[in-house]
Amino acid sequence: MKAIVLFSGGLDSLLATRIIQEQGIEVTGLNFATPFYDRSEPAQKAADALEMELIVYRTGNEYMEQIAHPRFGYGKAVNPCIDCRIEMYRVAKEQMEQFGAGFVVSGDVVGQRPNNQMQHQLRLIQRESELDGYIVRPLSAGAMIPTQPELQGWIDRKRLHRYTGRGRGRAIALAHRLGIKKIPPMSTGCFLCEKSYAPKVFDLFQHEPHPTNWDAEILNAGRQLRISPKVKMVLARNENHCKRLEELFARSDARPSILLIPESFQGPTAILIGEEIQESIELAGTLILRYTNSDKYDPSAATIRVCRHSSQTVIPAGIVK
Repeated sequence: MKAIVLFSGGLDSLLATRIIQEQGIEVTGLNFATPFYDRSEPAQKAADALEMELIVYRTGNEYMEQIAHPRFGYGKAVNPCIDCRIEMYRVAKEQMEQFGAGFVVSGDVVGQRPNNQMQHQLRLIQRESELDGYIVRPLSAGAMIPTQPELQGWIDRKRLHRYTGRGRGRAIALAHRLGIKKIPPMSTGCFLCEKSYAPKVFDLFQHEPHPTNWDAEILNAGRQLRISPKVKMVLARNENHCKRLEELFARSDARPSILLIPESFQGPTAILIGEEIQESIELAGTLILRYTNSDKYDPSAATIRVCRHSSQTVIPAGIVK
């Protein structure tokens, strides 16, 4: 018997995997990586420790459409958790059928997260993903109705658990009993669940009816400055952001954009995105100077390199008023 496990590399998914492995079932991990939450690297390390194959599924632009227009709405921020979980299980079902597995495993704990782990939400998710009766949640199985793998005798229900609600202590204790020595740290979580992150996502959705992964990735590359309804400027906050903006600008899926790099002084890289960006170059140069230490450049001699996808020019940076 084989199973597919939704595997983030966090403690709950690690425990769920180990519990099923101990029943002699071959498990393949499925890591779901999005522009807002990507733990594929730590998940791979955790999968290696469990001697388990890991598949990393990276979402495409169709996922962004689902985030922008969720069927089941948002949580307290811009987090469409139910829609997201349905998509995860839909992908897991495809992998289950491809690998000839009998069911899907999840580290869900009933009541742990109010956005997608209440009993009625879990039932909704498994019904909408067409996996009703074939999702095993080893940490909370005892608090739920038996699944087909339990009823068919593929797994022993008595060896599953009935955890509910929050609390990391019991999970750590279980990890020690299962021989798991390295306890993963708590994840920072998905950006979409952060209230402070929501305004720039809503701004993207308001001005771009068909957002892409590129749009999502650039949200994490600096200050988001809305210059006009059709033009946005992203201004790097640090050296990593500067490098990231150059990488995103060079990508084949980049939006129409212009990259601005300080030429005669050290300052933040910026990118202009939109349909009418040519008219905003002078303003962008002025904003770059605003966010540069004035002791480190001569305003009268400051220049920036303007990079278009087909050419580059060097112009005065602008005037700081």
